[in-house]
Amino acid sequence: KLKTDLFSRTSHELKTPLISIKGFTELLLNLHYQKLDKEIVSILEEIQKGSKRLEDYINAIVESSKLEQGLLKLNLAEENLSFLINYCVRQLEGAAELRKQKVIVNVEKDMITKLDKERVYEIISNLLINAIKYTPVGGQITINSSEEDGFYIISIKDNGIGLTKEEKNQIFKQFGKIERYGQGWDVGIEGTGLGLYICKEIVDLHGGEIWVESDGRNMGCTFSFSIPIK
Repeated sequence: KLKTDLFSRTSHELKTPLISIKGFTELLLNLHYQKLDKEIVSILEEIQKGSKRLEDYINAIVESSKLEQGLLKLNLAEENLSFLINYCVRQLEGAAELRKQKVIVNVEKDMITKLDKERVYEIISNLLINAIKYTPVGGQITINSSEEDGFYIISIKDNGIGLTKEEKNQIFKQFGKIERYGQGWDVGIEGTGLGLYICKEIVDLHGGEIWVESDGRNMGCTFSFSIPIK
């Protein structure tokens, strides 16, 4: 409880100066871009990127804290899970194309169920970003769906660097970030050690499960999660 409260309070305290840093940086770039030396512009753009990474990290800590305290409530509505998957793929296909990766989508046309659209999008995008990040140039990522015992099951399979048994046991834990051959490919999003933990908690809130399969290093991964059909 003390740790959770500390994370939450510290995160909120950091947000105020961060907003100022972001705001002034954007102001300088928007108003004085043409007048500034290229080296100064480059420094300001790096500050801008760093601020975004810090903002993502703070938001992850706040979300993790809410999950731990049971304060995160789902906004359930009847949604098309198939649309969410395809939308997420369209949002991230540019990153995959830069890596010359092939993303294959084999999902049912209309998977309708009650879910929190924003939270489930967060799960799909997190898993897909990881697949892109840890799959080599020219690799393949496949998204499959199935229906089993009253659940939709979504699987994201890659032929990337894989996971050891020890890593599989750690990966869904809070701050369970692991160094999978360093950082993997930079897709512009730094790992926080919270992404997969948050995914697990969101899936749990929906009444589903999340798991990973991998035969070991360089054998690829398959991340899967289930959502009940309601």
